[in-house]
Formats: sequence, C-alpha cells, structure tokens
Amino acid sequence: MKTLSLLALMITLSMAMQLTAQDEAAYIKAMEASVDQLDKVQSAADLQVCKNSFERIAGSYDKQWLPTYYTAYLNTELVYWEMKSDQNNMRLAEAEKYLKRLDEMEDADRSEVENLWGYYYMCRISQDPETMGQQLFQPTVTKFETSMALNPENPRPVILLTFFEQNLPPFLQSKRNRAEEKKKAEALFSKEKKSYSQPYWGKYFLQMINADSE
Repeated sequence: MKTLSLLALMITLSMAMQLTAQDEAAYIKAMEASVDQLDKVQSAADLQVCKNSFERIAGSYDKQWLPTYYTAYLNTELVYWEMKSDQNNMRLAEAEKYLKRLDEMEDADRSEVENLWGYYYMCRISQDPETMGQQLFQPTVTKFETSMALNPENPRPVILLTFFEQNLPPFLQSKRNRAEEKKKAEALFSKEKKSYSQPYWGKYFLQMINADSE
C-alpha cells in the first residue's frame, strides 16, 4: 500500500513539474511575441494593441512582474502619444493600479519600478502642469534619483530626469550638467541589448535633450 502511495505521489509531482515547464514555455513565448510587437509600433493604435497583449499576459501570469510593468508603462505611454485623448484619465488610473501592484512584487526590479513611477508622475504633470506641477515635482525627481541609486547602470532615470529638468523653469533646475548627463545616458544605453526579461526602452529621449544649451 505504501509503495502504491509513493508511486502516486511521484506521478503527481512529475505531472506538476511538467505543467510548470509548459506554463513557463507559454509565458516566454507570449512575452517574446509581445515585446517584438512593441518594437514595431508606429501609431497609438499599435500601442493600444500591445498594451492589451501585456495586460492579458499579466492576468494569466500574475506572479511575473514584467508584463505588469509593461502594462503600467504602456498605459502611461499612450497618454504621451495622445495628449488630448478623453481616455487619458482612465489610462493614468490604470497605470497607477499596475504600478501599485508592482510595488507588492518582491522579485520586481526596484530600479525599473522607481523609474516608471517617475515617468508616470512626469506624465501626470504634463496633463495638468498648474495643479500637478507643484504637487508632483519633488516626487518625480525623488523617484528618478532613487532609481539611479538602486542601479547606477540604468540609463532610463538618467535620461528621463535630464529631460524632465530641461522643461522646468530655470529656478527649479538642478546643477546637473545636461550635456554630461546625456553623454552618461548614451554610454549606458550603448551597453543595453534587446531583452525579453528586462526593460530596455527610452533611448529615443537622447534626441529630445537640448544638451547644446549647457
């Protein structure tokens, strides 16, 4: 009887391991397809399709942080692509919901999460500068600085903070040299490769920095 029970346990464990491997393979395949799709985006409609894809993956694999991250990122990014859309309040609410979920995920890359909070705050300010500027100015800077402290090799907070400060009134800008910060970000971006397991977006901000004015 004990032999049969042990055999049944071994079969159950074997089946569980097989299902786990199948789930992992399905997750990887879905992420690869969605990341490849994101790289080919040319319109807000394309971006919406990508957001929906990552959202479905996040729903199916709620222990994986990266699809949740991309869902938050793309809800934010859609606001930048369609600054006057009547869907932007909803998009920002969705982005915040997924960002809060990321905060609870122990395996999430903390530098990337902090940076994405900064990007989200920056987006909120862009939608209502008079109201949100004063409220979210310092939290935005703090999130980017925290992200850099957590991972000095992360180029995103470097370039995003530089871009953010570029658009501030002179009396609110820090003493950071914009040209030097841009060169630093360029060097960090040059080390990054396409990845299905880590974010790698943001290089286009290099073209949006007026470094020559420094």
